[in-house]
Amino acid sequence: MSERSGRWYARWWAILIALGLVLGATAIVTVKALGLRSVVVDAEPLPQPPEGFDTRWWNDALRKWVQGDRVDYAEVLNGASDLKRFAATLAVIGPATTPKRFPTEEGRLAYYINAYNVLTLLGVVDNWPISSVQDVHGWLDPRPGFGFFYGLRFFLDGDKINLYDLENGVIRGFRDARIHAAINCASISCPPLAPRAFDPLELDAQLDRVTRAFCSSPAHVRIDDEASEIQLSSIFEWYRTDFEEHARRLGRPPTIEDFILAFAEPEVAEALERARGAGFDVVFQPYDWGLNRL
Repeated sequence: MSERSGRWYARWWAILIALGLVLGATAIVTVKALGLRSVVVDAEPLPQPPEGFDTRWWNDALRKWVQGDRVDYAEVLNGASDLKRFAATLAVIGPATTPKRFPTEEGRLAYYINAYNVLTLLGVVDNWPISSVQDVHGWLDPRPGFGFFYGLRFFLDGDKINLYDLENGVIRGFRDARIHAAINCASISCPPLAPRAFDPLELDAQLDRVTRAFCSSPAHVRIDDEASEIQLSSIFEWYRTDFEEHARRLGRPPTIEDFILAFAEPEVAEALERARGAGFDVVFQPYDWGLNRL
């Protein structure tokens, strides 16, 4: 190689190295700016039986922590060490890493719903004190909630995942709109956190129960006769296609209202039918992202 060629290659190597350093620094700054980070739990997994998946600890914890439609975060913080142990269990056991433990679709869906609710509480505990999940963010905040739902990465089933991808890439893949009444985002306008773990053997009945409560609660479905409005939770707007498709699978017209009619208590269904017949406007209510604390 000539001296001139050698200098040419040296300059290009210098440029490439400088470019690599710039890109690396940019990546680091971007991660920091967006608040992207892994939530690490330094805890031993809870013991598990040879088969299946034991949610008894989670079940007992929910009975203590859930008070109506709110969560006693003082008690959650008191039990944070065991919460981390259960999260550590979810990190190494799941449908991907231990498929023989989850031979049924009900078992897999129950696992992921429970995991979502566990990791949401873990995210709150890991960032405590906060008054809203929207308080979790980096220097830049591309959209409200980005830091919590996109930025926090949890160890689950042998991999890392954020809550957004767990909901939209995994749980919604089961094509059951009732899951939107089962997963809880630690916010006032969310459907309440269920007071017991979801169980594969009871999953269908449990999903029906939480969906009936969701579709019958004035916080999520309300008829305002004075304003001539059917006032619905924003959840129905965000996941409209899920609710419409579920209504269709039930043999009903593919509308949000028909999904609600399939599950609402009789008096709510009657009021909704009357309002719809009268031509009331459907209005989606602002979402309250305040923490669902006592």
